[in-house]
Amino acid sequence: MTVIHTPRLSLRRLRSEDEPDLLALETDPEVMRYIGNRSGTLEDARWRVRDRIAADHGAYGWWAIEGRADGQFHGLALLLAVPDGDEVEIGYRLARRSWGRGFAAEAAAALLDRAFAALGLERVIAVTAPENEASQAVLARLGFADEGASSYQGVPVHRFATSAEAWRARR
Repeated sequence: MTVIHTPRLSLRRLRSEDEPDLLALETDPEVMRYIGNRSGTLEDARWRVRDRIAADHGAYGWWAIEGRADGQFHGLALLLAVPDGDEVEIGYRLARRSWGRGFAAEAAAALLDRAFAALGLERVIAVTAPENEASQAVLARLGFADEGASSYQGVPVHRFATSAEAWRARR
């Protein structure tokens, strides 16, 4: 199993033992505040979590974000093919106790390194809710260009993108 290490974090593929932590993320209204339409029952959330754990996205996929020193679960990151198109999306969500510590940017940077170096991608996109200024600030710090308002799976979003060339120039 591929594990990606950063100075403070380890990113690894999801496993069944992650279900309680992932379910806590999926059902925390503050964590999910900007993540599309997530209405539904606890059982719906459990199904989404189990689906992510079981999914095989090949070189892409869902990643648990853990503290490198203590193994504490901090959140979830993703590098996934966009369902309708040929682009690849990066994303992240963190447990509230992990907010404001730079973990989103650190995890996303590690996945961008993977996307551009190991996977040979030329471009990666990200989408945020229009009002999610914190996530937009993370993307700006990572050098993503603001591509403006858009729609993603029928939901209004703000779209960002970066290229392998731009990423290499920042490293």
